[in-house]
Amino acid sequence: MSAIKISENVYEVGVQDPDLKIFDITMPTEYGTTYNSYLVIGEKVALIDAVKKEFTDQFFANIEEIIPIDKIDYLIVNHTEPDHSGAIPALLERNPNIKLIASATAVPYVKAVINCEADLTGVKDKHELDLGGKTLTFRLMPYMHWPDTMMEYLAEDKILFSNDGFAAHVCSETLWADEVPAEVDLDHQIYYYWDCIMRPFSGFIRRNLLKLDDHEIEMIATSHGPLFRKNARSIIDKYKEWTADKSEGSEQISIFYASNYGNTEKLAIGMADELTNQNFTPVLVDATNVESDRVKELIESSKAIMIGTPTFNGDAVKPIWDLTMHFSTVYSIGKKAAVFGSYGWGGEGTKLVAARLSGLKLKVFEEEFRARLIPSGDEMNDLKSYVERLAQYFRAGK
Repeated sequence: MSAIKISENVYEVGVQDPDLKIFDITMPTEYGTTYNSYLVIGEKVALIDAVKKEFTDQFFANIEEIIPIDKIDYLIVNHTEPDHSGAIPALLERNPNIKLIASATAVPYVKAVINCEADLTGVKDKHELDLGGKTLTFRLMPYMHWPDTMMEYLAEDKILFSNDGFAAHVCSETLWADEVPAEVDLDHQIYYYWDCIMRPFSGFIRRNLLKLDDHEIEMIATSHGPLFRKNARSIIDKYKEWTADKSEGSEQISIFYASNYGNTEKLAIGMADELTNQNFTPVLVDATNVESDRVKELIESSKAIMIGTPTFNGDAVKPIWDLTMHFSTVYSIGKKAAVFGSYGWGGEGTKLVAARLSGLKLKVFEEEFRARLIPSGDEMNDLKSYVERLAQYFRAGK
């Protein structure tokens, strides 16, 4: 792909990677991807984002269709992940006088990318860069999806340079979303990108998105996939819908459990009964027989989460460990949780799961409820008082 004019004195100069099959190790990319980059030319020249290292030569060729590299005054580093920063060291070799601008958070990351001296400035939210006839306003978007992420709004052209926000892994013959062939199902690809990459940061993103209400946006220029020039705000509205707090006002408590001989299941049922008495809405889920999408939905929509596991050979069981992997695929930071289970001798399983949930930044109730082998009448009575304490914890402020 060569350089493409997207507005007056604004050009897309990124590269295509149609053969990419897997992104970030785990995400299949049916249609490859692009690494988008933009030249904004006023009296001074800004380059927004770089590309993956392997595509440096094509990247430079695209830029030089428009302007010599040594005429670039600024490089805007929106995000330091290697698919956007890989070509920066080579760019600095060609033009060591480029001034680098990044979010203040990104400064140590940029230094770790370039490993050399450079003119590097970290900016705060709403900082403006006057290029002479073109004005960029920086909007910091932490954890969309890295802590360093920012976007720019080009006031004169009403363009939002959104980096990874609103992107899709789609490499097409056209630059524009409204021209992507129907067989690609772009709407699905946009959602798929959000689901795989952005969803774990939904809590941060829904707060960041409010910043975009300050701007009249007519075009969204992303870092991957096509650009949006028609009804651009509709994709921002989709992100607002997808990142909304699904647990707001919810009294649902999802109880995931695995049980080989029915003992942990008995505890799970008892927990559900007592939570009902406490005016919660428990949802019992057998962790050995539940689909991934259902797990993610329940985590997001629940006020709190409970996990029940037996202890086998000093450990929790595999379906429970598989379940815990889902917490990092959605926004679960600060979600309240509790752990329970049956055991024969050591009972380490519940403690290990509690530690894992704490490591994932859930707020775990300090008591794990355990019953030895078949829960006795006394243990089931203890369960009732345990749930009373647990209910107080779930109702307490964040």
